Amino acid sequence: MIEAKSAAWSEAHDGLAEEITRWIAGAIRRQKDLPFAGGHDECNYTATWTTFSKITGDPEPMAFCKGLRDQLLAWPEFHHGFFPDAKWDIEHSVENWTVFMVALAQADPGDDLTAAGIEDVVHHLGNWADGVPDWFDWERKRFVSEWVGTRAVRDEPPWDFSTYWDARASELALAYHDLRGDERYLEFAIAFATGWAEHLLAQEGLGYWLMLDADTEDREGFKAAYGEYPEVFHARNIGWLPEVMRHMLHVYSRVGGEPLKDAAVKAIELGPEAIARDRGQAPDPWSWMREYQARTGDERFAREVGDGEAALVAAARTAAEQPLPTIVMLEGLAPYPTRKYAWRDEAGELGELTGPGAQEMMDAYALSGDEALGVHAMELAARELHLAATTLRDGREHGCNSRWLHGAGSLAVRVFAAASEA
Repeated sequence: MIEAKSAAWSEAHDGLAEEITRWIAGAIRRQKDLPFAGGHDECNYTATWTTFSKITGDPEPMAFCKGLRDQLLAWPEFHHGFFPDAKWDIEHSVENWTVFMVALAQADPGDDLTAAGIEDVVHHLGNWADGVPDWFDWERKRFVSEWVGTRAVRDEPPWDFSTYWDARASELALAYHDLRGDERYLEFAIAFATGWAEHLLAQEGLGYWLMLDADTEDREGFKAAYGEYPEVFHARNIGWLPEVMRHMLHVYSRVGGEPLKDAAVKAIELGPEAIARDRGQAPDPWSWMREYQARTGDERFAREVGDGEAALVAAARTAAEQPLPTIVMLEGLAPYPTRKYAWRDEAGELGELTGPGAQEMMDAYALSGDEALGVHAMELAARELHLAATTLRDGREHGCNSRWLHGAGSLAVRVFAAASEA
């Protein structure tokens, strides 16, 4: 636990810890007697519990997560961690591993059972598994098929291409390397990330960069395999660009490599406009630039980063003037509603919470040193979690959908962790 900076800081920090403890204890009570049922992201609602357990020393969240891990590893339908349906993309096929298992391993890196469970998955990525045809082409630096190649490899149309989803598998290999230092998994991540960087750099603009070697001219064949035409697939998923860019930067931060850096620059320069064109709203690229600068040391975007950080601090100070919310609202259609918060003004009307959220406000505290922002961030995260816990389900049925209770809880843990390190 932290040494209190002030009475207000200590009170907010303790209050946030108490709210997170209630959330986790309640979820454990609701879920402990329900066996793992094979959901591809069923464990992920607990992904931040181990971080909280490690910071506070509370053994219960860690114990529950290790019990859930044991059920995950024992589920008979998985094939070395991969979901039984080989038509599933890699990202969804091993999602419990890329989120839940990695978080568990990072919180307790000495646990060999967790590490071995991760290796059982990544062992299949680089053609190291006996009796299975080669799935990864090391010379071309890409998977030869989007068909999950743990039993067979279908390198014929329409499966003979690779998509951005596969970056999650490469990130998992990188995570295992960081756990146990096995260099072949780092070499795999280098090859994968470099292959995608070279692919992105070879495009005129961004092109169909989300799909490597796909026959986009065979629109009907593509639709038969993936349920939609290639241009629709690409437009719907263009928002994944920053995640692939971040994987390139993760690899670059370890070993360098100019194609990785150059591809990240291209993504930053062209990505927001492409996303705006296909999705109707452009992301603010300053956070991409900020991560690029932190990972590479290259300050070509220093002015934009500085302006963005100053704008965040100013917006956080304005947002902190709002009352803490008393109402949680869900807007939109299931299964993807938007979680919003509001309060009642003097006339009894709803005032919707706007501006930077609790995590961004804690970031603004780190940038400015303004303790009031850190205090408000913790109070806001605690209040939002309290409201969400009265209304929303745990999220076990859709662990990657942060709109449910575990989304508010995970945000609260991240704010708590940042405050604990301050």
